[in-house]
Amino acid sequence: MVALEKLAKICAQNPASILFARLADGLLQQGDVARALAVCRTGLRYRPSYVAGHVVMGKCYLAAGQCKEARLEFEKVLQLDADHLVARWHLGHIALQQGRGDLALKHFELARARDPFGPELSEQIGKLKGEEARDETSESKALSAEPDAPGPASEDAGFSQVSDLPPLAEEGIGAHLDALALSRNRGPKPDAPMIATTTLAELYASQGLVQEAIAVLEQMVARDPDNEQVIARLDELQTMERVS
Repeated sequence: MVALEKLAKICAQNPASILFARLADGLLQQGDVARALAVCRTGLRYRPSYVAGHVVMGKCYLAAGQCKEARLEFEKVLQLDADHLVARWHLGHIALQQGRGDLALKHFELARARDPFGPELSEQIGKLKGEEARDETSESKALSAEPDAPGPASEDAGFSQVSDLPPLAEEGIGAHLDALALSRNRGPKPDAPMIATTTLAELYASQGLVQEAIAVLEQMVARDPDNEQVIARLDELQTMERVS
């Protein structure tokens, strides 16, 4: 609470501060969705290209039950960062809720390309492909049994598992991020090189592993000292550490 109050003061004094995303995320975790949305809207007016701000805004819309707005917000994230893992994960589940298993599979496979060791992604992809295979088998059997009658095409075929998924808006704010985030106890295999990316940094930050996120961003700055967005995010996390 104290940390949020300090963040709120900083943002009030400097509306253009990128710390608005962290403030909004903290408010969201406390269940103050309306205020979190207001903070994001204000912050994004000053920082329209700030990826983390759009990610939090998308999470706010999900918490408010506004899936269409959330989808549009995560699509904005991909326009700014085509490899953003968290945006892909959310868009995949939104597609599942809409009965678009084909689109969900596309998002999950693109996400797995960035996180090949994520068990939840592999499980989701396996389920979707398994349902597709069973659906194709059933259709083939139906066509064989009734060669003169085309098999009915059902828009919902192969996606029975969608009904088993809890609505995104009713889940805890960190549910999907926690499912994918790399942690100390479940991460890449020891012999797999860790690639420093903004996505990895955000995954660490989303789990409260701020020091690990800072370390990743410092590697990126060392590699690309002119990347203003990475420098700004690094400054934000370092400020958070000092404030807390």
